[in-house]
Amino acid sequence: MAMTTISLGERAVVWLIATIGFESILYFAVWWLHPQHEKHLIFFIPLTFAVFWLLYEAAVYWFYQLNLKVPEYRPAREGLSVDVFTTAAQGEPTEIFERCLPALAAITYPHTTYLLDGSGNPDLKVLAERLGARHVDCSNIGGAKAGKINHALKQTSGDYVLVIDPDHIAQPHFLDRVLGHFDNDRVGFVQVVQAYYNQGNSFVARAAAEQSYGFYSPILMGMNGYGSSLVIGANCTFRRKALESIGDHAVHLVEDFVTSIRLHARGWKSVYVPEILARGLVPEDLSSYFNQQLKWSTGMFQTLFTIMPKTIWHLRGWQKMCYLISSTYYAVGIAITINLILPIVFLFLNLWAVQMPIGGFVWHLVPFLIIFVVFHRFSQRWMRERSERGWQWRGMLLKLGTWPIYLLSLIFALTGVHVPYLPTSKTRQRGAFPLLVSPHLVICGLSIAAIIWALHSPLRDYSGTQLMMLFAALNVVLMLPTIAVAVVEMSRSGSIAP
Repeated sequence: MAMTTISLGERAVVWLIATIGFESILYFAVWWLHPQHEKHLIFFIPLTFAVFWLLYEAAVYWFYQLNLKVPEYRPAREGLSVDVFTTAAQGEPTEIFERCLPALAAITYPHTTYLLDGSGNPDLKVLAERLGARHVDCSNIGGAKAGKINHALKQTSGDYVLVIDPDHIAQPHFLDRVLGHFDNDRVGFVQVVQAYYNQGNSFVARAAAEQSYGFYSPILMGMNGYGSSLVIGANCTFRRKALESIGDHAVHLVEDFVTSIRLHARGWKSVYVPEILARGLVPEDLSSYFNQQLKWSTGMFQTLFTIMPKTIWHLRGWQKMCYLISSTYYAVGIAITINLILPIVFLFLNLWAVQMPIGGFVWHLVPFLIIFVVFHRFSQRWMRERSERGWQWRGMLLKLGTWPIYLLSLIFALTGVHVPYLPTSKTRQRGAFPLLVSPHLVICGLSIAAIIWALHSPLRDYSGTQLMMLFAALNVVLMLPTIAVAVVEMSRSGSIAP
C-alpha cells in the first residue's frame, strides 16, 4: 500500500474537530467539578480520575493527529551494508521459520540474513543453512530477544540492521522502502507498520488487531510529526552506530520502548513509514493475549518508575510529552478498576461520591461523545487498508476486559515481582482458563447484587443511586464479552461438555 499524504484541507478539519473536542471536555469538566456535585471528597477524587481518564485518552488521540507526518519516499542508495536478524526461542514451531526465512532471503536489496538461534533445536541450523541464512548460536545467551541481538551485533558488521520477528513474512521490497531515510546521518532507526495475517482466526485475534489499527496509523504518524516515533520490536531497521552509541539494544521487558528512549535521548532522529512491509501473527486466544499484555504493561510501568525520571530530561521538545503519554498508557487499568468497583461500594454502603442528576450527566457528556464519533470516523481515512475501518468494538471490549492484567502489572512493578520475558505464543493455546475471567465474574456478580440491593433501599429514588445503578449495569454489560470468549475457548478445548 502506498503511503497516505495529508492535505491542507484535512489538516484544517483535524484542527477544527480537535478544537471543538477539547472544548467539549472543558464543558463537561466545568459541570462535573461544580462544588454542588461533590458528596464525599474521598470518593469523588478517584471517581473523577476514572471518568476523566477515558476523556483524556480521546484527547491524546486528537493531540497526535494535530501533527500527522508522512515521510516522502527516498530511494535506497546502492552499496549499503545490511544485516537482517530474526530470532528463535525455545518452543517456537519450526513451521514459522520455514515461512520466514525464505521471505527474508527473497528481499531484493542485497543483504545478509542471520538466524539468532536460542532454541536448542539442531534442526534449525540445518534449515537456516538450506534457506540461505547464516546461523548464530545463541543457546547460552541471556537477555531474551535483545540479548540475542546484542550477541549477533558483535559477530556481524552491517552498517544497518533490520530486526524482524520470525512469525513475520517480509515483502521483497522491504529494505527498498526504508533504507533511503538513512541518507540523513542523524536518523538512528526507521520503523514500519506491524500487520497480521491471522487476525480473522478468532475473536481475540481480531480484537487485538483492531487495537493496533489506530496506533499504527494516526498515533504513530502523529508521533513521527513530533519527532518521537517508536521502536516497535519487529520490523525496525537500525543504524548500527546508533545502537552502539547507547551500548546496544536495551534488555528489558519492553526492550523496544527503552531502546527508543535511549536513542532519542542521545539525539538520534527516527522515521516512521506507515506501510505494511511484512505480516505476522497476533495472539489468537485469551491466555496468550493476557500473557503478552502482562509483559508489556509491567515493563511500561517499570520504565515509568525507573527509567523515565532519569531520561526524560535528555529528550527534546515534544518528545518529553510523547514518552510520558506512552509510558502511562496502561494506567487505564486503574481507571477501569475504579469505574468497576466504586458503583458497588456506593450502592451497598449508601456512600456517594457525587450528587448529580442523570439527565445533567448525559446532557453535558453528549457533545464529547458526538465529537468522539466524528473524529473517530474522520481519522479512519489514514487507516492502511479498508478492512481496518469501522467501529473496532472488539478491540475496545478486549481492552476493557484486560483490566485485571493491567492492575496486576502495576502491583508487580511497584513490588519488584519478576516477570519473565517470554515470546508471545505462535499457536493458539488450549485448555481450561477459568481463572482468567474470575475477576470479571466477581465484578458481574457483585454489580448485579448491588443493583438488587439498591432497588430495595429507601434511597432508590435518589439521583446518585440511579446514576450508580446505571454505571453498575453498564459494567456488567462490558465484562460479559470477555467472559463469553473464555467460555467459548473452554468449550472448544473440551473443558466444557458439549
